[in-house]
Amino acid sequence: MHAGAALDLFATEQHEWGTTEIAEALALPKSSAHALLASLTEIGLLERTPDRRFRLGHKLLGFGETVLAESEIFNTMRDMLNELMQRLGRSVYLAVHDGQHVVYINRMQGPSSVPASLGSAGPTLPMHASAAGKILLANAPEAQVKRILDSRRLERLTRRTITSEGDLVAELKAVRQQGYALSEGEYVAELYCVAAPIHNRDTEVVAAIGIGATAADFEMNREKMVREVMRAAYLASREQGWRPSRTA
Repeated sequence: MHAGAALDLFATEQHEWGTTEIAEALALPKSSAHALLASLTEIGLLERTPDRRFRLGHKLLGFGETVLAESEIFNTMRDMLNELMQRLGRSVYLAVHDGQHVVYINRMQGPSSVPASLGSAGPTLPMHASAAGKILLANAPEAQVKRILDSRRLERLTRRTITSEGDLVAELKAVRQQGYALSEGEYVAELYCVAAPIHNRDTEVVAAIGIGATAADFEMNREKMVREVMRAAYLASREQGWRPSRTA
């Protein structure tokens, strides 16, 4: 149980941890944390940095490649993401919900100028401050959303980050109504993103597809980017077996 909890820590926005930090986060004696980290390092799940901290090991990359190779949504979306990136010339990504985290499963860097943060960001996104996170939260069951919000602080990442639970709930309601979500400098100050939901045949939202751009680029091309990401999400949902409901 402690091993899983320790690995979960590395899926947050902090990608390197020290022994003392792990011990405090897991409420373990430092000696126990040291033994746990040594075991995870020995089997390749973690590795030591030059300053004697820990990060995820290369063995996990092999697991990730295997999971992605078997992921239906990754395989069906790969060509569509590439086509979207080529058509818009901007960075695009596909993200899914994994526990309390939003995880990139594919990112493609377009030729247009975009903050390096999109290409170099870690494997996870903050739920409350990213367009993909808002999409996945807005379409999650109410009990699950409450559990996630109760378990974490809405950290201020930039001056535009939503840090009030009431404001976030109102934002999620708007996301459901309009069918897309925006992150306008809320995760990284100079990064603007729009994302839309991908549904499966049971109408569940299984992923979010998004586009990233600089603030100036996004403001000049907002309508086009929103339109294109919603179109891509619609086509991707059809690929997953979703069909729009018919109203009388």
